[in-house]
Amino acid sequence: MPQVTKFKRAWLSRRDDNGDELNLWLKQGSKEPTFQCTLCKTSDLDCANQGYSAIYQHMNTKNHKANKNSLKDNSLLAIRTLKPQTVSIANDNNSGILVIDNSQKSTLLPFNDQITKAEIIAQQFNMQSKKISYFMSHGIGPYFHRELVKKIKSREKFVLCIDEQTNNQSKKQLDLLVKFWSNDDGLVVTCYYKSMLLGHAQASVLQSAICDAFKADGINLKRLLMLGRDNPSVNTTLENLIDQKMKKLGSGLLFLGSCNLHVVHNGFKAGLSSTSWYVENVCTDIYSWFKQSPARKEDLANVINDFGDVVEKTLLYFTITRWVLLGKFVLFLCENIFDRFLTWFQQEEPLIHLLYRELSELFYLVLAQFLKYDFIVGKSGGDLCDIDFKLNEKQLNSKNIRIGERTRKQLNPLTQQEREDFFKDIRNIYHGISKYFKLNLPLKNSFIRDLQILHPSMKNAQDVDQIIRVARGVPDLLIDNEIDYLRNEWLAYCIEVIDPKWMIKNKQTDSSGHEHITYHRVDFYWNNIFEITTTNGRPKYPVLTKLIKNILIISHGNADVERGFSINENIISSNRSLLSQLSINSLRTTYDTVKNSNGGYSHNVCACLTI
Repeated sequence: MPQVTKFKRAWLSRRDDNGDELNLWLKQGSKEPTFQCTLCKTSDLDCANQGYSAIYQHMNTKNHKANKNSLKDNSLLAIRTLKPQTVSIANDNNSGILVIDNSQKSTLLPFNDQITKAEIIAQQFNMQSKKISYFMSHGIGPYFHRELVKKIKSREKFVLCIDEQTNNQSKKQLDLLVKFWSNDDGLVVTCYYKSMLLGHAQASVLQSAICDAFKADGINLKRLLMLGRDNPSVNTTLENLIDQKMKKLGSGLLFLGSCNLHVVHNGFKAGLSSTSWYVENVCTDIYSWFKQSPARKEDLANVINDFGDVVEKTLLYFTITRWVLLGKFVLFLCENIFDRFLTWFQQEEPLIHLLYRELSELFYLVLAQFLKYDFIVGKSGGDLCDIDFKLNEKQLNSKNIRIGERTRKQLNPLTQQEREDFFKDIRNIYHGISKYFKLNLPLKNSFIRDLQILHPSMKNAQDVDQIIRVARGVPDLLIDNEIDYLRNEWLAYCIEVIDPKWMIKNKQTDSSGHEHITYHRVDFYWNNIFEITTTNGRPKYPVLTKLIKNILIISHGNADVERGFSINENIISSNRSLLSQLSINSLRTTYDTVKNSNGGYSHNVCACLTI
């Protein structure tokens, strides 16, 4: 009976005719007298009778040589099984293969040495565009997406923010972002979830696409807290459709209306549209006059530099979605009323607890420009919506109505009739803004008003009913017993001694003796509250923690999604218009993961990829 030859580990150190080590592709099969080729992705091949000759015959087959030549041309990133704390990196210049092995135990290098080591590896590493594209679309991107899905599935609630645009592929691209509390970071994070390329974008199509995406990722729809959206009717219908589907599961959406940044923009538009100034047409004409001439555009750029920050540096097309830029032509309105709110609420940090107060102050400022003080003093919030601002006896006269000093200085050359027409238009603008705000600002929404309780300054036992109303307003979060416990936890929190460092980030005094204070994000403050324990080491405020973590994620505006549009334009450029949905998602996911890593640098991304 012939002797059975078993696989010998010494064969792994042999080299082929080109001098490449066999261990780059050769390994033992599932049985001792077999081997496998990872390059050709073979199953068990027999070496019982021929021994090493069987391996030699395989490496000289046409298919094996073709695979090896292909890998030499494109470079292969081969990652072997890694053991914790053991890693060795080597490069075979003949094969073009970068190998990460665990045969040697490395010591922790100083930071500068780590940089040098990484630079050496990068210099030796080559990968062609098709290979890295495949690596991104089928490796890195899906991995980061799976990690994000794990985090979403571990949270009680998350918020979905949506918006769409027509991309360079002439397709409607629906971008989905998620907001949730990150236990790792101890704060609210906003992450890119997915993009969908659509032809028709009716509400039913969007609803199916979103729910199918959640189902594919195993995300329970009941965990969805609210939909962050702008105000087209299709999005309102979408919100209702998702809510109906959730009600069948025993849950429901929290309804807080559309993005208030859009409401404020549209209020500005409503004011300008109430006159015959045709500002939009003038702006469009100015844009076209400069845009179509490189020489005029260059002259404009040179002139603009002399004005500093008074005017925009970039020539943008004026559309109905950019009414705040039109405000630069009405500097007084923009600089003194609108800029502060619109700039502040484009931030990513949680600001929902400030929304009611800031919208109230914004509406108050608008009314104060043309109404007598006696009719608005002491009023805020919903009370402002009850003011009949069109009554003649409440109006400021033309001498006292606020138009800004720079504007008033330009009135001298006007005739009496021109002045009267001008002030009539000014009054119409204020009335138009106020009418729109009265109908659309959520100043009658008691839930948004009660959310002010999350501000550190609202630490008051008398407001305990307010936090209870908030808890009752969040669908499918707290059970009855937890709401009962919440009352006692709030009363205990109100007598808690708070470290000022939890609120104040920095405090400086300028040369004039004025003190300037920079505050921490509100989630930083609350994360410190959540970590307070009892004498036996248990969390002191478990129900309060559960509630506030899922309140701070509520969207205060849709700026996060819209910021992604510029990223889309860089990814789906005119010369990359054939990118698939898979590639788009992978690129956006990887970009977002790097951005949200420590400092936004790729080398700070902590991940363990398996290839």
